[in-house]
Amino acid sequence: MPVPEHLVLEHNRNQDNGEPSAQPTGVELPPAIRADLLDPALWQDGLAKYARGTNLAVALADAAGRLIGSTINPRPTWSLLHAKTPRPLVPKLEFGNEEPGGVGCPFSLAPLKPCNCVADALARGGFVVARDRTGLVHFAVPLVLGGHPLGALVAGQVFDLYPEQLPLEQVAKQLGLSPAPAWQLARLEHPVKRTTLQVYADLLATLGQTFLQTRYHTILAAERRGQERTAEANEARARLLKQVMSAREEEQRRIARDLHDGIGQSLTSLLLWLRAAVEVPTIEEARARLGELRGITAALLDDVRKLARGLRPTVLDDLGLAAALERYAADYTQAHGIAVDVVAPDLALARLPAEVETALYRIAQETLTNVLKHAAAKAVSLVVRRELGGGSSGVHLTVEDDGRGFDNDALLQAPGTSKGLGLLDIRERAALLNGSVTLESRLGSGTTVHVYIPLKEENHGEDSRPDR
Repeated sequence: MPVPEHLVLEHNRNQDNGEPSAQPTGVELPPAIRADLLDPALWQDGLAKYARGTNLAVALADAAGRLIGSTINPRPTWSLLHAKTPRPLVPKLEFGNEEPGGVGCPFSLAPLKPCNCVADALARGGFVVARDRTGLVHFAVPLVLGGHPLGALVAGQVFDLYPEQLPLEQVAKQLGLSPAPAWQLARLEHPVKRTTLQVYADLLATLGQTFLQTRYHTILAAERRGQERTAEANEARARLLKQVMSAREEEQRRIARDLHDGIGQSLTSLLLWLRAAVEVPTIEEARARLGELRGITAALLDDVRKLARGLRPTVLDDLGLAAALERYAADYTQAHGIAVDVVAPDLALARLPAEVETALYRIAQETLTNVLKHAAAKAVSLVVRRELGGGSSGVHLTVEDDGRGFDNDALLQAPGTSKGLGLLDIRERAALLNGSVTLESRLGSGTTVHVYIPLKEENHGEDSRPDR
């Protein structure tokens, strides 16, 4: 009794076998998600295990029956005939490049009419078995997610009955092959019963739908994590912007205060002395007044230079971080009576990138300001050490004082105290360069601040600045 070319097996599952409930029903799947769901690399492992367990060939196809990826475990007779089967070019599509391959079914060799097993399986919601003139059979199971037809899994390339010699040799001749080798190869294959194929199709359908559901929920979870990370990044950016604006306002207030209290008063004094100098009756008194004016002018010029150095020390641009820290340490010691020892031997060999030098200089400034405000220290050690090679490259800044210290655990549990100590600004500056800050302190034992900033490989051993 002849077997029809297509036989729709009555196993139209309703997909209620314990699958997750969240499905994209009524919502069009974006092309990127469709491509991810049908990525052949993701299917490879599961389909290869299925092919080994069933001894069938298996392949992934899109909704039009175009092969996605490659056929796994192709069978001998099919491979021999397929190598000579003419296949039209498929235009470049969403899931593949322009490659030879049929449309409607990737396995059919010599159908009596075009094999549309994939379309039939999707339309009927069940798997479809197809046979061509060689006697080889294959079946397709639909891949549907939330009512969206995505494609199909196609498996088979085997005989379900003992092969017939005449039809097989006729197909071989039409393809330009010698009939005898094709027949000898087919005789070695063991037929797979139709009932066994039905079991294999059930198994493949379960495998396909389970994978789709799992992959879809993985994509959704990744998107949610991405949205959460984006929201967190936006919040962090907003906090950082607020801190930058606050720091800018504080800096402007400091500059205004310095201008008013220092330079402003000096200019007022200079103006008064100039008016007085105009009214002196003798040249000797005028000369004396001019000498006093020179002293006021020199002090005023010194104030302007100090203010300029506070805003941006030119020595940092001209001579580098080590020289700038030594200059700042000398001014700090002279102004506050706290000895600061600067050790930075590695920086004499090569300049650091400009943004790293600026960040470390500002961090050192902020740390020494904290020492002045909170530590009651007599001496501070400031060490800058460059680390190259060994899989990681970066620069370490260590600032250690001999002050009264504090309870480090209590500080970590009190964010407000951390902000008051200026540690938040230090951490933010380091974080902008992917760096890290570690704080060590105990009551009565001083405080140590460790800062590490990674360096890019291309900056090693060379000055990152253009020639001046």
